[in-house]
Amino acid sequence: MELSRRKKKRMKFGVFAIAITLGTIFGPAVQAADPQHVAQLKQVNACEGCDLSGADLSGLILIHANLRNANLQGANLRNTSLLLSNLENANLENANLTAAYLYGSNFENAKLTSTDFTQAVLRSAQLQGADVCVANLTGADLTDADVNLDDCPISPADSSTSDTPAGNDSNEESLIKDTLPDTP
Repeated sequence: MELSRRKKKRMKFGVFAIAITLGTIFGPAVQAADPQHVAQLKQVNACEGCDLSGADLSGLILIHANLRNANLQGANLRNTSLLLSNLENANLENANLTAAYLYGSNFENAKLTSTDFTQAVLRSAQLQGADVCVANLTGADLTDADVNLDDCPISPADSSTSDTPAGNDSNEESLIKDTLPDTP
């Protein structure tokens, strides 16, 4: 009888320890947008300074939306239209903006680390001060965009002064310039 009580206590402690460990590992990765902020954005087309982290905003049409200082970290904005919208100082780290229509939008000083702009339309967008070098701009249309890519590292194959042999996949330099379309 005494032996089974000890086993039960150990089992309870083991389950508790596993739950704590899993919560510690996976807890910080889970992001949840404030549902009231998501509703506000959809209703009034503005949510300045809101927490929209991890929100699924895919496919929305938001023209002249005000998302200044908003937290959109990890948000899904795939196929979203943010025409002429204000995302100044917004946090878009790890956000998905694949095939988003962002014509004329303001991304000044936005955080774009690991933001996916694959096939996005950023025509006439303002990107001054935004960390575009750490975003994925593969196939993005930056025609007439106000963006400075001169400070972005280039591929060693394109650099005549590089000591690294071409084709070395171990470097971590951005290949941003190689992924952009030629603009007139």
